[in-house]
Amino acid sequence: MKKNEKNDVGFIESAKATYLLGLDISTSCTGVCILDKNLNLVMLDAVKFPSSCITMFDKADRGIEEIKKLVSGKNIEKIFVEANAKMFMPGFSSADTLITLAKFNILLSYLSHKAFGAQVIDVNVSSARKAVGFKSNKADKRPKKEQVKDYVIALHPEFPYKKHIAKTGSKKNQEVYDASNGDMIDAWVIAKGLINEPMLDIKVV
Repeated sequence: MKKNEKNDVGFIESAKATYLLGLDISTSCTGVCILDKNLNLVMLDAVKFPSSCITMFDKADRGIEEIKKLVSGKNIEKIFVEANAKMFMPGFSSADTLITLAKFNILLSYLSHKAFGAQVIDVNVSSARKAVGFKSNKADKRPKKEQVKDYVIALHPEFPYKKHIAKTGSKKNQEVYDASNGDMIDAWVIAKGLINEPMLDIKVV
């Protein structure tokens, strides 16, 4: 293959390695994932926003700086982000919450595009989850995010998940998974799922 020619998964072959960046963006914790051109996991982590980040702009500034540290100079060719929820569903998220998340999603997506000079692609998270093999269990009434987390942990126990010792509750003094793993896993699903299914609903930002 000649230099600068695209391969089967859309990477441009060049002398410098290129990578995919997956982001699960939220105002409390943003999952960050990097895959290489063979779709192998390179990095999986999360950016948490401390109480000192009061405004959305404070969080966006903090978020992009932490993401740049995690990317660590790698040549990012494509950025995948979860598409904004399009419908208000009573009992899940309020309309105000959906609007706030949509604004922050756009803000951090744009900053990532500017920082890495890469194309940003909206990904339908439900389609991406199906593409990595997840099947919803109607009998399981937990949020889909929790179900997906358990599925991916079972599928890839070798991933660098975050753990801590519980200080309270039924699992006190036991090692448990951090809540941030759900965001990290969704970032991986968003990047990995889209590449596995090139005909998914893709919207270029």
